Amino acid sequence: MPLTRRPGTAADARGLVEVYAAYDMVEFGECDMERSDIEAMLALEDSESLVVEDDGIVGFADLAANGEAETLVDPSYDGAKDLHRELLTWAVQRAGERGIGRLEHWSGTSPEHASRVLGAVGFEAVRTMWRMHRDLAAYRPEAVWPAGVSMRRFDLERDGRDVWQVVMTSFAGAYGSHLRPYDDWVTRTIGTGYDVVCAEEDGAVVGVATTGVRGGDGHVGQLAVLPEHRGRGIARALLHECFRRDAVAGRAATTLGVDGENKTARQLYEKAGMRVTKEFRRWERDV
Repeated sequence: MPLTRRPGTAADARGLVEVYAAYDMVEFGECDMERSDIEAMLALEDSESLVVEDDGIVGFADLAANGEAETLVDPSYDGAKDLHRELLTWAVQRAGERGIGRLEHWSGTSPEHASRVLGAVGFEAVRTMWRMHRDLAAYRPEAVWPAGVSMRRFDLERDGRDVWQVVMTSFAGAYGSHLRPYDDWVTRTIGTGYDVVCAEEDGAVVGVATTGVRGGDGHVGQLAVLPEHRGRGIARALLHECFRRDAVAGRAATTLGVDGENKTARQLYEKAGMRVTKEFRRWERDV
């Protein structure tokens, strides 16, 4: 049966869950993509995707306007590497046609699998991302807020744009960060089931943490404090509040991702009892 290729739709999320599960186990050693993540990716207006079918979905590619590319193939598919190379080539070609100057892609650390294919089509490994983990067994953390700072219950209608602004301002200029439109941020966070912990001072949001569930564990998606409020212990309090919520919910651990070269963030997490459990590679290429 010949392969068919077509744009991805929201209806593909169910089939892609199975493909991602198989691919992630080979590439990362664990399932890393939740169905809500896939649904959010397919819902973004600035992205375009390609689905490849052969009696079911066997390959998928997605390209965002900021150059973030996602490609994967069911590892059990005969000719998986050739199809993966085709999907990466599609992403490069579409990026050129859309005026996207640079592409980004993630992989595991094995020299086989995605790394080999990425290298073959001109990508270079440029960065390492750490997955960090805090065991919550018999641990009951309490957030200690700095003087004048308190926690505010998040309300999307009231706080959404303020929280988004804190995140965008905090990560501005950080390696690999992108200025995301407000609606995209809502889709990728609130739309995937994450809640927000807000740190407030004098009625204004000065720091935030997004907290949800990934692989059955709690997961901190973003931890951001406005530059002028750093060094006061706000980030530590936000992190401990995420731990506390996960512990109360009965989750065994809290995880997060951090840039391997962000020593300040990594030291904060290590002091909070987190340890590195996994590495990811970030690949880039000019178009």
